[in-house]
Amino acid sequence: MKTPYTFSQLLLPLLLVSNAIGKDVEKPTGTYASRITAAAVQNKQMQGGLVRVTWSEMEPKPGQFNFDPIEKQVRLLKPTMNWTLAIHGGWTSTQVPENSAQAWRRPRSLSPDWLVSDLHVETFTMNFRGNPVQMPKYWDPLVQKRLKEMLSAVGNRYRSDQRLKLIYVPQMTSNGTEGHFNGVPTQTLLQAAGINPRDKDAEKKFGDLWLKASAETTHSVLQAFPGKAVAFEVHELFHSIEIPTRLISEFQKPPYENRVGIGMWWISGKTEYQADLIHLLSDYQGDLYGQVIGRSDQPDRFKDRDYASVFKQAEDLGMRYIEPWNYEFENHTCDEDLQKFNIYSRSKFTTP
Repeated sequence: MKTPYTFSQLLLPLLLVSNAIGKDVEKPTGTYASRITAAAVQNKQMQGGLVRVTWSEMEPKPGQFNFDPIEKQVRLLKPTMNWTLAIHGGWTSTQVPENSAQAWRRPRSLSPDWLVSDLHVETFTMNFRGNPVQMPKYWDPLVQKRLKEMLSAVGNRYRSDQRLKLIYVPQMTSNGTEGHFNGVPTQTLLQAAGINPRDKDAEKKFGDLWLKASAETTHSVLQAFPGKAVAFEVHELFHSIEIPTRLISEFQKPPYENRVGIGMWWISGKTEYQADLIHLLSDYQGDLYGQVIGRSDQPDRFKDRDYASVFKQAEDLGMRYIEPWNYEFENHTCDEDLQKFNIYSRSKFTTP
């Protein structure tokens, strides 16, 4: 039986990292599997893997932490492989009843239910893949406080692990890491923020709120993992690049220690999807990290183009690190392309 860890047991003094040290942070390069499997790690082109867990898994009860979900994945890696970490925030519960005909497809919560049941944080109703879910508000001070405590606990456990190269910032969004609310009406988001949708600057007001919450969580990650690279994933919001543009600008400021890069979890080789954001990222001079949008055997994902175009797009954008799906490593679908990207990334981003 696993032993729960309390926050008081795990909380240690945080080390402050200067801007100068931040510039010397070892950041990941090459190809990492977007999911770690026993078969994927046999591919010699795999430099490491992304460990994906949810906040609800990490903190099943307030102040009690379970690191088994991380440990199980890290143990699959070979000793020479590195890893990155994504802790998904997001919705706390779905409204699909347990005894309904659709209960079998009831998704698990991303953030812990106790945020609502015990702490009574404010939520709003939205849809996730056809299911009504309750989304805690990212800007709620209590949500930010609890995120900070959870990140501190995980940081205390793993900040000294030299193989951990990057941490994604948790977001209270549709999948808890990507910065989007795909399919959620604009009016729903504005009303959740207490903003009148009829206001001419309503979306800017939401952007102000979102930027503040995003920055606060990002600082929590920086403090929890001193000396580590951090990534914040961006998507269009309100079918506009205004908010991601503001986020990118924010993370280039000195307090972020040159440690915060931008994530793009939708590399497809196409330039039609979120074209304005791709153009914005093409001019971005900071660290850029990416994940391929799907598997190479999904023709609808790569219509009218070869899967290899994802590697070309990553190089054109200047990405230092990408996450193809584990399918590619397991089935050796593109070993030559993986090898070429590893060589490119090492050459471009590794200091002699």
